[in-house]
Amino acid sequence: MFFKKKEKTPKTGPLCVLLDSNTSRVLARGTLEGPPEGLNMQVNIIEGDPLSVVNTEHVQIVPADEEISPKLGHVIHYQGTHLVLEPLRDLVGNTVRANLRMPVDFDTFIYPTDGSTGRYRAKSNDLSCGGISFFTDGSFRVGDIVEVVVPITKGGPLIMPCELLRVRENDDGSRFCAAKFTEVLNEQESMLREAVFNVQLKAIQRTRR
Repeated sequence: MFFKKKEKTPKTGPLCVLLDSNTSRVLARGTLEGPPEGLNMQVNIIEGDPLSVVNTEHVQIVPADEEISPKLGHVIHYQGTHLVLEPLRDLVGNTVRANLRMPVDFDTFIYPTDGSTGRYRAKSNDLSCGGISFFTDGSFRVGDIVEVVVPITKGGPLIMPCELLRVRENDDGSRFCAAKFTEVLNEQESMLREAVFNVQLKAIQRTRR
């Protein structure tokens, strides 16, 4: 009896995000194909509109793998979901990844650091390696330093100190707050980056079902 050799599942490349360089708006998500440091970069779009990338003059290509440098480039050829981009220059990796925000939705808590007791419930809005935005019933003001729990990182929740940059009161009495993390260790940054890209991956998987 002869057994058919099991075919190997094609290995997909690293996940990446494509952003409009002028607005930092996420245009699409895809996987890198071929050598990431080659003359051109090949990307297979798996979420989003490929034409939105094609029609954008300058695109930021931000790989999930922190060993691969983010680049500024533009599309020189495309066929269906497969794009070929010409890299124009490297981007400062930490700055680009810190500014890359992903919509997230989880319940969490905010702790004041002004000596007052108690905690406030909050619901996250988006998350990046550099900060977070959330909705809360707490009475906070711009400039306040608080601690926010980020529960979606591997290895357990992170408690991150942050400074409130914007506070907007909503019609229902709640507040929308945008904050930047004030102290981020290298290990914490890696955990936040992984969490942000895991959110992207789960969103992509949902669209495939």
